[in-house]
Amino acid sequence: MANSYIEYTSGLTATTYDVPFNVLSITDVNVKGYNGTTWSDLAVASRDAVAKTITLSVAPSAYQKIRIWRNTGTTQLVDFQNGSRLSESDLDTAYQQGLFVAQEVSENASTEVEGIGPQGIQGIQGQAGADPFDASGNILVGASTAAGDTSNTKSLIAGLFSTKNGTTSIASAGVATTLVTFNNNDGNFIVSARASGTGNIEDNTTAIVHLNANGTSKIATILAGTRVVLSMSGNDLQVSQSVFAGANITWSVMRIR
Repeated sequence: MANSYIEYTSGLTATTYDVPFNVLSITDVNVKGYNGTTWSDLAVASRDAVAKTITLSVAPSAYQKIRIWRNTGTTQLVDFQNGSRLSESDLDTAYQQGLFVAQEVSENASTEVEGIGPQGIQGIQGQAGADPFDASGNILVGASTAAGDTSNTKSLIAGLFSTKNGTTSIASAGVATTLVTFNNNDGNFIVSARASGTGNIEDNTTAIVHLNANGTSKIATILAGTRVVLSMSGNDLQVSQSVFAGANITWSVMRIR
């Protein structure tokens, strides 16, 4: 059960509904209706803090379901001062405000995230509130279609781009060990491997791999390290190392087409 909202799918000819979750103020409670496609804000006639109910101006019988949800304000409610006396009420309010806001965000109480999943940060639907995914699951940055745009100058900034990655312990130095097996005609990849934690430039190698439909492959080294060597055996990307027996090789493959 969610902590920040409740949904009603029956009894939608009524106008008054219970509010079963905790609130700092009954005025934080709102109602939305779902027509099978979209959510709409519904007009509230009154709220009762004692009875913990909310009453709509009109019965929501035109909707498939309604969501009564909490929208806790983010303006600081308690400001502790040096030397002041701490009351239970102030401590509860300060703690609950942060807790309630976090629940509303994690549970997507506002229903603002659509097309990303049932939960997620409110408002991360992309530029101007648009879903960043197209129908095929591609993430579009500065482009309107998966074909892209050569004049696109929008930045995509991240710490690691990878199609597949891992760390493999190489028990014996000088022995070729398979890191990943590609499928026939998988395409073209940038591949890299390095010995973990040595800090030696000779323990890093980067290459480009081409996979063909008939099970053959080609690899061209971009920058070679002498102690970590990448090679292809059929569809197997392999590494051999002369760092030391048992060295951990961290590797990554990234599809480019």
